[in-house]
Amino acid sequence: MVNVKVIAEHFEATIGDHPKMKLREIQRRVASKMHVNVNMIKCRKAKKMMKDKLAGNFLQEFAMLWDYTDELRLKNPGSTIKIAVNRVTPHSPTHFKRFYVCFEALKRGWKEGCRPVLGLDGYFLKGPFKGKLLAVVGRDGNNQMYLVAWAIVEGECIDYWE
Repeated sequence: MVNVKVIAEHFEATIGDHPKMKLREIQRRVASKMHVNVNMIKCRKAKKMMKDKLAGNFLQEFAMLWDYTDELRLKNPGSTIKIAVNRVTPHSPTHFKRFYVCFEALKRGWKEGCRPVLGLDGYFLKGPFKGKLLAVVGRDGNNQMYLVAWAIVEGECIDYWE
């Protein structure tokens, strides 16, 4: 008999690569690869187990942002690096809100070698944690894009750049 844990472990990579995979497709793949018919409830629980595991990995990665921020400040003096978190109560865990990076070398390069015009572009982040990746770019002497700064924010709003 195949249980939920076996299904989740066996199809970990598949569910991780295709998080929106339909339950019927998981059921079909289990029947095809394991030669066992399972019900939709087991498929749903296996998919949820894998999503929870992936979300746990993301939480560990976000916890390392503090170390990343400290390392960036150490290796790039004069750079502007900001991280914002939200904490409901003083004893509750922190929740990631925003992350902003502008290296001093990029800022200086833009001021000295680019046109005095900046553009803002944004991309929707997909996955368990929604948000936007914002990039500030300038134009260099060859009319090529020149990255000046970037940020990860909850939504696209000019207030986040202050």
